[in-house]
Amino acid sequence: MKKSKVLAMALGLAMGVSASTALAAEAQDGAALSETAFNDVPKGHWAYSALEVLSKDGVLEGYPDGSFKGDETMTRYEMAQIIANAYKGGSFADDALIDGVRQELSGELKTLKKVEKQVQKNTAAINKMQSFVDKLELSGMGQVRYENNDTRKYDSMTENDRYYLSLKTNYKVNEDWKVCTEWEINHKYSNYRNFHGEKAASNVDFNNPYYVGTDRQNSKFYPRLWMEGSLGKKLSLDIGRKWRGLGFQVMAYGEETDGFTLNYKLNDNDLMATALYWKPDHKLYNTFAVTGVGLKGTVGHGTQLQLHYLRSNTEKTGTVVGHNEYTKMPYDGAGNGLPRDSVTWEHGNQMITASLMQNFAPNLYLWADYSRTNADEQNNATAIKVSYKWTDLNQPGSFHLYGRWHNYKEHGRWLGDTADSLWLDGSTGWTFGGKYVFAKNVEGELCYGWSRAAEDWWGPNGHDTSDYTRHVWRAQLDFHF
Repeated sequence: MKKSKVLAMALGLAMGVSASTALAAEAQDGAALSETAFNDVPKGHWAYSALEVLSKDGVLEGYPDGSFKGDETMTRYEMAQIIANAYKGGSFADDALIDGVRQELSGELKTLKKVEKQVQKNTAAINKMQSFVDKLELSGMGQVRYENNDTRKYDSMTENDRYYLSLKTNYKVNEDWKVCTEWEINHKYSNYRNFHGEKAASNVDFNNPYYVGTDRQNSKFYPRLWMEGSLGKKLSLDIGRKWRGLGFQVMAYGEETDGFTLNYKLNDNDLMATALYWKPDHKLYNTFAVTGVGLKGTVGHGTQLQLHYLRSNTEKTGTVVGHNEYTKMPYDGAGNGLPRDSVTWEHGNQMITASLMQNFAPNLYLWADYSRTNADEQNNATAIKVSYKWTDLNQPGSFHLYGRWHNYKEHGRWLGDTADSLWLDGSTGWTFGGKYVFAKNVEGELCYGWSRAAEDWWGPNGHDTSDYTRHVWRAQLDFHF
């Protein structure tokens, strides 16, 4: 919009005329007019007289250099200044003229009101959606894995793959509480072998392969739902179904559970006292539950500590805690299937755990976990890890190296994370590996594990407990979002 055509000019002209028709009469009668206020508007210009009148009335002002610059774009600030000047000392005639202008533009004003209402409606909808988005957090990880495992008595080198997806959501209900979900799709690898060459007296079905993979089905969908929130300045609670674990390496206990964890803040940092009740949602241990108390947080310089005491709802030994649906189906003398074996608990019913992480040198970290049960034998477990640096998913080229030693006695822990059978109960061994960020949010990991343990499998002569050495190569690629 140019000043030679602007609404401000129309308003200015109209208001200037309404202020006094005598001014125009004086001009026509040859009365003396003031010298032009705009040095860039020649007397022969078609708007010269109008600008002269508006300048004298103070409706229009020139630039500091005395120019009008009628061909330049007018800003909203200039428009506001013109209108403000026009209203100064306004008369009835001014009001009448403004009313006339309003009537003249009534159609446009109605349209503008409709547009304004729609804009307000759209703005409210956008704000509502924005509020929802601000309260919702979405994250997750997809994984592709390849593994080579030469455990003795497998019929092949057991090359395995695994495809995994975890999708997590957090919805903020208010300043204190949020609802959390995790949707896990887990294709777990499996291995099968046939009992070729074994005698019929062993009561083994030679035509059907024997499942010797993980404890769960090859592919499964795990939905989880829990709530997290504050019960005051010092108390916090999570309750529902989620994956829970103890310790920095989740050695003694790590499983999907129903239950709750109650935390009480002991200082202004992160030191907390903890009380918990967890019952695993796992068919193998579906009647096994634990209650416990503990302490966790930062103590000293660069040292984080976790201490827990747990008690289970089982007897020290002998309680039937679940149904092992993956155990080989036994047969009677007539070839009829018998009930599958139930799992008899032999791991004690009390446990203490201690876990420490120490930044003992620049970029060097020590992890140490220990657990002990009241089982009569083989009742402790230890894991020590040294790591160098951390990966940063936002920084391609960052890396992490680690070495780990473990000694898991048969009854020294309860439901610790086995890293998908990388660290088994009853085994002792080493693991070496590293992680590398190839691209933003894309992380790869390569590791080698060596361990020795007593194998326990259903063979032709019952349970074979001969020692075996296990070598595992594993490579995986994680996509975080």
